[in-house]
Amino acid sequence: MSTSAEPHSLLNCTVKELADYSISGAASLPSAYFNHCPAVAEAEPVVNEEIPTIDVSLLKNGTPEERSRVILDIGRACEEWGCFNVVNHGISESLQTAMMEAFTKFFNLTEEEKKYYTKTNLYEPVCHGTSSNLMGMDVRFWRDFLRVVVHPVFHYPDKPRDFRAISDEYAHKTREIYNELLRAIWESLDLDVSFMEESLELKSSRQTLVGNLYPPCPQPELVLGLPPHSDPCLVTLLMQNKGFNGLQVLHNGKWIVIQLLPRSLLYLTGDIIEQIVSNGRYKSIVHRAMVSSESTRISVATQVTPPIENVTFAPAPKLLERSNCSTIFRGITFKEFFALKFQHKSMNSIMDFIKV
Repeated sequence: MSTSAEPHSLLNCTVKELADYSISGAASLPSAYFNHCPAVAEAEPVVNEEIPTIDVSLLKNGTPEERSRVILDIGRACEEWGCFNVVNHGISESLQTAMMEAFTKFFNLTEEEKKYYTKTNLYEPVCHGTSSNLMGMDVRFWRDFLRVVVHPVFHYPDKPRDFRAISDEYAHKTREIYNELLRAIWESLDLDVSFMEESLELKSSRQTLVGNLYPPCPQPELVLGLPPHSDPCLVTLLMQNKGFNGLQVLHNGKWIVIQLLPRSLLYLTGDIIEQIVSNGRYKSIVHRAMVSSESTRISVATQVTPPIENVTFAPAPKLLERSNCSTIFRGITFKEFFALKFQHKSMNSIMDFIKV
């Protein structure tokens, strides 16, 4: 492709292609990518602040007193932050590295090879896309992604060849972790764990691996990797490559730069925990992805959602009884909630729609 390409042609490119073209001296980015105002950015408080850290191994291997303390710590972190570092999670460093490399190999495939997985239907089990917009605005973001559903039915791309075996093992390991964390969250709300497994139908829950690529951007001061958003799921577990710390979370009106501890995972509370499970007590965390002119950032997120259809979710009756309060949100299926998420430009409009 020549550097004289029309903007329409550039908008049909993946972000990786645009990054490669900019390195070779191509034209500046299409204006659709300019969604971050430097003047506004300067006025936003961005700070380095420690987030809570949870030793998840104590949930299984600790004494009863240690386990109880960790459950209290998880409840406090969910209520005050909506995120925390997960350490001693049991995933080997070699598996984390292999999973990161498998996604990197996919993003390095030819554009023709990746096009086979480019879908417009968000429910496709293997979906590659670019510049995904979560809030319905007519702008672009500096991100390519690969989304793969790995449970209850395991899917995978045919290339790279080792993706299947690596993602299968990684999916099993992360599923063990988020199930343990969900049990702890349920207990922190003083709810029966058996009720959790029944009401959320965890055996048929939808687990997805999402690889995100944020290549070097020629104009990072004007561009976002992803806009401020919360995740439409129960929980997200995220790891990222070393280098640029592009992930920021919104806490008490300030953007906090996330600096993950070595080998740790980042836990993020999803919308379903806040709006349906905890009746607004535990907060889904708003976060965004910044980009760099020099560094490539790759993250791998594991997300779990309830079954798409046939199950209506509402705040647990026992939680409402014990907290002596009425329900804030009406019952809703995940498919309905997910559709609303992508139709509305702000979380407030969704909340207003499902409030009682």
